[in-house]
Amino acid sequence: MDVLNTYGGGVTYDVFTIVVGSVIFLLFGMLAVMGWSTKEYGMGVIFTLLALVGLLGVVFSAVYPEPVAVRHEVTLRPGSVIDAQKYDIVEQRGAIFVIEERTQNAD
Repeated sequence: MDVLNTYGGGVTYDVFTIVVGSVIFLLFGMLAVMGWSTKEYGMGVIFTLLALVGLLGVVFSAVYPEPVAVRHEVTLRPGSVIDAQKYDIVEQRGAIFVIEERTQNAD
């Protein structure tokens, strides 16, 4: 088995998306509160609460990051096989296999 490319690994933080969404909600909330009418003030509170929920999502994402699986693009030599106990075949593009390491349960 010849490894052509390896990618993945580490962890992913979806913080950027959550922060941008939270800032947008916070800005709408501040603009609605500046309107000073009762209906707009209520919308401002709702947008501000949504922004706080988004910021809590940022904290949760930083504390419990999601691991990214390691994937390898490989080709097989004649007569070779992929170890099915160690790898899952994710995709096949002609003679190139994209494999992912299996996760072992901690039982």
